[in-house]
Amino acid sequence: MTSARWHIGCDVGSTAVKVVVREPGGGAIRARLYERHGTRQAQAVVRLLGRLEEREPGLLAAARLFWTGSGGGALAEIAGGRCIQEVNAVALAVEDRFPGAGSVVDLGGQDAKIILWQRDPESGRRRKLFSMNEKCAGGTGAVIDRIAGKLGLGDEALRGAEASGGRLHPIAARCGVFAETDVNGLQKQGVPPEDLIRSLFAAIVQQNLSVLTRGATLLPPVLLLGGPHAHLPGLVARWREALAALWEERGVACGGIGEAVLVPPEACYFAALGAILHGEATAADGGPEEPAAEEALARLSARLAAPAEDRGAPGLLRGPCEREEIEALARQAPLPGLNGTPETPLPAVVGLDAGSTSTKAVLLDERGLLLAKAYRLSAGDPLRDARAVLADLDRQVRAAGHRLLVRGLGVTGYAKDLLGAFLGADLVLVETVAHARSALHLRRDLDVIVDVGGQDIKVLILRDGRVRDFRLNGQCSAGNGYFLQSTAERLGIPLEEFAEQALAAERCPEFHFGCAVFLEADIVNFQRLGWRPGEILAGLARVLPRNIWLHVVGEPNLGRLGSVFLLQGGTQRNLAAVKAQVDFIRRRVPDAEVLVHPHTGEAGAIGAALELIEAGLPPGASRFIGMEALRGLSVEARQDEGTRCRGCANRCARTFLQARLPRGASRLFVVAPCETGRRRDAAPREARLEGGAPGARGEEEGARDLAARGQEIVFRREARVRVGGARGSGLRLPWPGPGRAARELRGSVRIGLPRALHIHQLAPFFLGYLHALGVAPERVGFSRPTTEALFRRGTRRGAIDTCYPAKLALAHVDDLVRGGTVDWILFPIVASFPPEGRWRVAECACPCAQATPDVVKAAFTREGDLFARAGLRYLAPVFHCAEPALLEREMGRFFGLLLGVGRGENRRAMREGWRAQSLAIARLRAEAFAEIRRLERERRVGIVALGRPYHEDPGLNHGILRELCRRGYSILTARALPREAAFLEALFGREIAAGRIRGPEDIGDVWANSFCADSNQKVWAAKVVARHPHLVALDLSSFRCGHDAPIHGAVEDILEETGTPYFTFHDIDENRPAGAIRLRVETIDYFLRRYEARRLGRAEPPRAAEAPAGEARRRELAEVLV
Repeated sequence: MTSARWHIGCDVGSTAVKVVVREPGGGAIRARLYERHGTRQAQAVVRLLGRLEEREPGLLAAARLFWTGSGGGALAEIAGGRCIQEVNAVALAVEDRFPGAGSVVDLGGQDAKIILWQRDPESGRRRKLFSMNEKCAGGTGAVIDRIAGKLGLGDEALRGAEASGGRLHPIAARCGVFAETDVNGLQKQGVPPEDLIRSLFAAIVQQNLSVLTRGATLLPPVLLLGGPHAHLPGLVARWREALAALWEERGVACGGIGEAVLVPPEACYFAALGAILHGEATAADGGPEEPAAEEALARLSARLAAPAEDRGAPGLLRGPCEREEIEALARQAPLPGLNGTPETPLPAVVGLDAGSTSTKAVLLDERGLLLAKAYRLSAGDPLRDARAVLADLDRQVRAAGHRLLVRGLGVTGYAKDLLGAFLGADLVLVETVAHARSALHLRRDLDVIVDVGGQDIKVLILRDGRVRDFRLNGQCSAGNGYFLQSTAERLGIPLEEFAEQALAAERCPEFHFGCAVFLEADIVNFQRLGWRPGEILAGLARVLPRNIWLHVVGEPNLGRLGSVFLLQGGTQRNLAAVKAQVDFIRRRVPDAEVLVHPHTGEAGAIGAALELIEAGLPPGASRFIGMEALRGLSVEARQDEGTRCRGCANRCARTFLQARLPRGASRLFVVAPCETGRRRDAAPREARLEGGAPGARGEEEGARDLAARGQEIVFRREARVRVGGARGSGLRLPWPGPGRAARELRGSVRIGLPRALHIHQLAPFFLGYLHALGVAPERVGFSRPTTEALFRRGTRRGAIDTCYPAKLALAHVDDLVRGGTVDWILFPIVASFPPEGRWRVAECACPCAQATPDVVKAAFTREGDLFARAGLRYLAPVFHCAEPALLEREMGRFFGLLLGVGRGENRRAMREGWRAQSLAIARLRAEAFAEIRRLERERRVGIVALGRPYHEDPGLNHGILRELCRRGYSILTARALPREAAFLEALFGREIAAGRIRGPEDIGDVWANSFCADSNQKVWAAKVVARHPHLVALDLSSFRCGHDAPIHGAVEDILEETGTPYFTFHDIDENRPAGAIRLRVETIDYFLRRYEARRLGRAEPPRAAEAPAGEARRRELAEVLV
């Protein structure tokens, strides 16, 4: 080591290799090299070391090599030399070059690292805190690369992207694939690429600030390291903007923001410098001497030249017979040809599918026979893509000697609304329905439709020819078509050759299923180990069905879903993907019949056209603007103060897209964050079919949102009976108390409760109790309703990654702290709830919810007591509401100390509290009962939200219930369902008489493990919905909810038993995947409208007591939903 003239640090990262050459002992830097390795890490290292030798012959012989980075360990094993974990390497380099640094944010290709230096209050020494992304690579440089490529922005355009100007759009940076989906949807609405990149930068900064800091404050000076920070000034500007606001909020002095947030010249090379420092320190302690860099290069070169070992999994094909079988299965059907008399009009129905990565169009005759089709990979402009595929169809018709006469245009896909408005569509159809319609046109006995598109995966589960349930990739996704396509391109293989190369591989590496960005990390690792591109593609094809069934659908037992599977969507054009899926399904369902749609890429377009034909073609001319007008159509985008929405206090920015037709006509399309903003100022639309089903209706028809009404009732502050000061109430305290001084606080103290978790259930009780003690109604309040701004501002102190409702609790406490209108914050730890029914094992509260008040306290006291700083007291007593005697002692002891409450006074105040609770819930249930009776009279369907009480919060449920209500469906909730004896007798009387259950509230027949109060209520509500013909179920659950997960199957089985329509949102999180939510809502709307329309034609709707059960009702609903 001492003889080396040079030390080389080599940082082998997830997307690039960085090399630094330096003199030993802290000398000057001789060279710095950076190269993106394109998944070929070892080859890039060999090239960079070779360049060093070319520059200065003999340098490698006189140098020692030290390693770091995600790929450094494996290469160090091959080449020799010490390796240090990259976070430690960065910390060493920062302490050497910037000893006064307060924090580091190191953003790499597939990982993000944050390091904070804090002063130990006891020893006075500085200590380091580390944080890295774990299971997801959202918020990293790879996400920026992928989206920039999608938008067609090169390196120069990215570097020139400004941080300010234009509006910011919501993008889910937590998941790279869904960030792409959000960007894709916004792009198809006409949002400029510059605004999208600015929005992405803001989302990445917010993602890392809210997740990686674990609630700690990034203290200045902050060093921004890594390639994205070194090359993207717009991203750096976003960091400065966000940190300046954070420091102002938390009272951190920073001086000038330019000096407080720095990007050093060596921002990309700190890990490599740290590797040198570690190697020198280890050598000084007597460690073994590394081989010369020249020898390391020789070892790497030899390893690259050696063939890959015979390991991994077998290839996709086990013999030529299998290839013939899969080719026959996936063979696309020929077109019948455009026959007819030359120069005569060819009447046809056009189906257009504007998908996420491709645009497809078809021509059908009026009987539904396919005449022609066109397919095009999207260029990012939906109007241009649509013009291209429609022109292709027109060309095919003209080439056959005909003149195209468009009888109708049906549009589906991501850009359906925009294209429907501009092109004059006769039908705009949600994608799930389009794919189901196309599939069922082929086979009525299908059980499962697997549609794998460019950026989404849709699995439609059918029964008796109708969609029973559907699953979409929600909070995380991988293995979709765009991922396969982009991977092949990075490996230098044209998309058309993917299948051929993958099927030719005799062996393939075994990937872990899950996050797409981490699959890319596997690719990098496999390349380093010597796997060839074709073998890697075969491994990717093999992991695709695992991502579909285990990651998206979450159903390892495919046999539960049926035995007839249909594969469709653009990805199924890939034979390797089809072969992997067929093998996966047959291994789990040996008697499965697996089919491939004969026009798999165009299935959605075919479905849109078929739906239009079935709904009825326009009696006169189609609304389609015509091919000539389409060729001359131009669109202008405008976004300024004149387009800003004034429909509410938010005053959101909007984009107006004005389409101008050749003869002077124009059409306006409004891009806005919400439906109200989209409708406001837009020109009235001509009447057209929205989904093709009869019976469409809107919010003007009296649908009620009892979830929102429940929020009003529960959080209403009303004057109650006052028991404070009653005779003898202040005597005989069984607990020590301050007496009179505490009692006098009742007239002055201001108490705030966070609008979160169990407060949604028990707010009337606490309000009634405190009001009864003499605390005036105006002195007891709540945090403000949930908004995205409230959440983003209030969760920066979060230290753990819990479910969304628990994170929201932190934001609501923060809102109370900031508000300055309360003296005490009361956030009880509720261990159990009052029993809702008999024959339950227990009524326990969720463990996460129980722990949250203490988690909140820890978050607000880790960097000093922020409650005390704000002049507040934070109170988190433990209450067992299911045990009246224990609760009375707990309440008396706690409020006796605070407010001087005596034993008798406490008992009477509790009685008033429970009275207020009962009145509030009774009022809600009475309104729900009246609404159910209205639904029965008018033969309508109401949606029951099977969720926990806090899922009624429109800010938490992302407005899903409000949007369904806006579409004309009354919303009820599990806790609002009536308890009237006659109502329950009609539903459960026969089962009670037969001895199957002990009473109407008994759930032991379907759920024996009835420990959790909210789970018990959800299961019971599912039983009610299953027995009432005018109710359908919408199951709401938070992402990662451990208590809901075990009952998903039970709830589904209950509703399946009677064939009740059942839809799910099992992945509610802080990230709002707007595209996926809208797709689900539109799908629910479509099927329920058809369900209702068929019911409206019946002579008399069955009463609840006469509702058909079992197979009879399943057949009835099958007829309705087909």
